[in-house]
Amino acid sequence: MINLLMKTGYPFASFRFPGEQEFINIVQTEKEPVTYDPGDMEKVRGFLFSPFDPGGDSPHFLIRHDLSYTWNAANPPNAPMALSLLTPRAEEPPFPGISKDDYLQQIHSILQKIKNGEAQKVVLSRPQVIPLPGVFDFTAFFAILHRTYPDAFIFLIFLPGRAIWAGASPELFLRRSSTYLETMALAGTLPINGKGDIPLWTDKERKEQQIVTDYIMETLHTSGTDPAEVSVPHTVFAGQVAHLQTSIRIPYPGVHQKISRLISVLHPTPAICGYPKQAALEIIRQTETYNREYYTGFLGPWNTRYPSQLYINLRSMQFLPSSGQAVLYAGGGITTDSDPEKEWTETGMKLNTLLSVLKKMSNFAG
Repeated sequence: MINLLMKTGYPFASFRFPGEQEFINIVQTEKEPVTYDPGDMEKVRGFLFSPFDPGGDSPHFLIRHDLSYTWNAANPPNAPMALSLLTPRAEEPPFPGISKDDYLQQIHSILQKIKNGEAQKVVLSRPQVIPLPGVFDFTAFFAILHRTYPDAFIFLIFLPGRAIWAGASPELFLRRSSTYLETMALAGTLPINGKGDIPLWTDKERKEQQIVTDYIMETLHTSGTDPAEVSVPHTVFAGQVAHLQTSIRIPYPGVHQKISRLISVLHPTPAICGYPKQAALEIIRQTETYNREYYTGFLGPWNTRYPSQLYINLRSMQFLPSSGQAVLYAGGGITTDSDPEKEWTETGMKLNTLLSVLKKMSNFAG
């Protein structure tokens, strides 16, 4: 089904909410991708796809909710087909990867900046470029993603000529209902052997998670929005890793005119950027040797017939059809307690989220 949608050339988003069996497609009937103003969230209607850096050059894309339909994962439409990926174009430069040595050097550089008092936490990311088979079945890929990560928000975004992204995000950015807004502070990562394996959290992970929680609480307070419910930090699972999470609920009737402002002050949070935010953002711009664009941005349906829920673009990958490649992304929070070797290992575990799905494809040889 996703393959057929791509063949039509219309922008669309295929997604599934955490724990659900229903796949949803939102389709725009104008082929040219459109943008939206993040300062006017109450008038936006569609699927949002926003970048990490609000001060960068990447536009805020909107897939308008012109058409939509659903199907159940247990009974998908019978439309077998695969798409041929295009051959490489000589004029396009290769996507910049990063070696282990270079990544460790970046971490050491950030640790020195933290030691100098320039920031308390900086989230450093890295890309991994992998070749794709010449013929790729996006529908099968999405189905495997659904089965492998039932508790994540899974998505595939198609903006013709601009972007193809997919992922299984564990992190809610903002959920809206008639009674409340909900967000979360998610940080700290440890490997696990299964869902029943409770990790032993160290001070490093607990401090990292507390920085995110404190930032969100401080931001809400200075915006005149105090939350009604704040949970204690608890363990959540995402594939073969676990995270620490604090859930935060805010009464909605009192903030319905402040959503645009809340999004602008909350994003990017310390979980994906660092703290203090502006200082961490400047260090990221100086240190990372590539443009994140939409990795660690936010995405999701907003003011449609479906629940308004935005997620952080994590555990994700970008398809590059013109070069027959994909770029996997992962990152980790660098604090004074960080060990560069462990940070490299942690990002490797996160990269495996999507790599493990690709390896289940019948013709993937990577």
